[in-house]
Amino acid sequence: MKMKARQILFITSTAGGGTLTLEFGVLSRLTNDPIFEQVTKNAVRGLWARRSRINLVGAHIDVFSGEWTQKDAGIGTSIDSFYEYLLKAYILFGDEEYLFIFQEAYKAAMLYLYNDPWYVEVNMNSAALVWPLFNSLQAFWPGLQVLAGDIEPAIRTHAAFFSVWKRYGFTPEGFNLATFNVQQGQKSYPLRPELIESTYWLYKATRNPRFLDAGRDMLASLQYAARCTCGYCHISDVEFHQQEDHMESFFLAETVKYLWLLFDLAAGPDNLVENGPYNYIFSTEGHLLPATPQISLASENCSYLGAYCRSSNVRRETYSSDTAKLNISNSFTDRDPFLSPPKSRSSALIKGFCPGLTHGQRFGISYITIDDRVEDESPSTKNVAVVENYPVVVVKNHSSDVETEPDNGHEPNEDQRDEPQIDNRAEMERGGD
Repeated sequence: MKMKARQILFITSTAGGGTLTLEFGVLSRLTNDPIFEQVTKNAVRGLWARRSRINLVGAHIDVFSGEWTQKDAGIGTSIDSFYEYLLKAYILFGDEEYLFIFQEAYKAAMLYLYNDPWYVEVNMNSAALVWPLFNSLQAFWPGLQVLAGDIEPAIRTHAAFFSVWKRYGFTPEGFNLATFNVQQGQKSYPLRPELIESTYWLYKATRNPRFLDAGRDMLASLQYAARCTCGYCHISDVEFHQQEDHMESFFLAETVKYLWLLFDLAAGPDNLVENGPYNYIFSTEGHLLPATPQISLASENCSYLGAYCRSSNVRRETYSSDTAKLNISNSFTDRDPFLSPPKSRSSALIKGFCPGLTHGQRFGISYITIDDRVEDESPSTKNVAVVENYPVVVVKNHSSDVETEPDNGHEPNEDQRDEPQIDNRAEMERGGD
C-alpha cells in the first residue's frame, strides 16, 4: 500500500505540469527573477519532448521516469489547460516558442481527436479510439479556438455541446457519444464554467445574438434548478436535477464572471475588461492578468529568454528554416486590435542564446520515445532515444527595430526574407478550472 501511494506521488496530469506558465511567468517579470518562468517553461518542454510521433500527449506522466502512465490523448480531463496555456503564454509574453508548440499540438488534435463536431479520446501513439465521450471540461475548447482564430469549427462544436445542456438543463461530467446518453457514474454538474466561457468568447468574436440566447438559457437553468438557500448547489444528477450541498469556488471565480461579462458586453464595452487601460489574459481559473509593459514588452521577453545561463554570456541569433514555414493570415489582425500581435513587440526572431543548450532544448522541437518494455526489464537496460522531429521556424518581424547579428549557417536567404508569416489565425484567451 505504501509503495502504491508513493507511486501516485510521482504522477502528475499533463494539465498540472503545463498550467503554470502564466502565473509564474508574471511572477518572474514582477520580481525580476527569471527562475520561476524558467522552471515552468522547462516543464512544458519536458512534456512536449515526450509527445508521441504524431504529436499527441497523454493524460498522466511519471515526473521522475518521464514515462506516460495514462496514454489517452484528448482535449478534456487532465489535458485541457496544457493546450490553453501554450497559446495564452504566447499572447501574454510574445514568446514564439509557445506558439510553435501550440500550432503543432493543435494541428494534431484537429487531425486525430476531432470527429466533427465532437472530440474523442484516442491512444496517443496509434490514434486508436479509446473513449467516444464528451466530458464537460472539453467545453472550453471553442473558446480557445476563438483565440486561435478558428471560428467555424468552434461554432459547430459549441452548438453540439449546448445541445447536451438543452437536453438535460446542464452538461453532465460525461456524455457517451455512442449511445447519446449520460455516461454512468458521470451524471453530475458541479457548476462548471467552461461552456459559458466559450459562449462569451463566441459572442465577443461574432456578436451573434444566438450566443446571448444560449447564455440566458444557461442562467435560467442555474436559477431554476441550482439555486439553494445559501448560494448555488452542485447538481449530483442532471437527469433528475438532484442537488448536493456543495458549491465549488470556481462558480464565483468563473461561472458567474463569464455570465456577467457576456451580458455586460451585450450592453456595451464600458467595463475594465473590454475598455480598460490594458488588455487582459484570463488564467485557467478566470483570474485577470494584465498585459502591462513590464509583463509583455518584447525587450523584457528577450532578456528572460537570454537568462538561461544566468550570466552576461548571451548573444542574439536568428534562425530560419527552408523546410517548414509558419504563415500568419490576415485574419489574425483583422478582427480586433486586442487579438493582433502588438507592433511594439520588436522581435519574435530575437532569442536569447545559451551555448550550453542544444537546438532542440532551446525550441522544444525534439521528442523522446520510451520503448515499450516487459515488466521484469532492469533499469539498466532502458534506452531513451532522442530524435529530431521538426526544424524550428522563427518568423521575421519586419517591424522589428532591433538589429541582429547574422550567424553563419542560420542566415536566411532572400526568398525566406520576403515570405509572409504564420498560418495560424491566432487570437486569444480561456480560463477554465
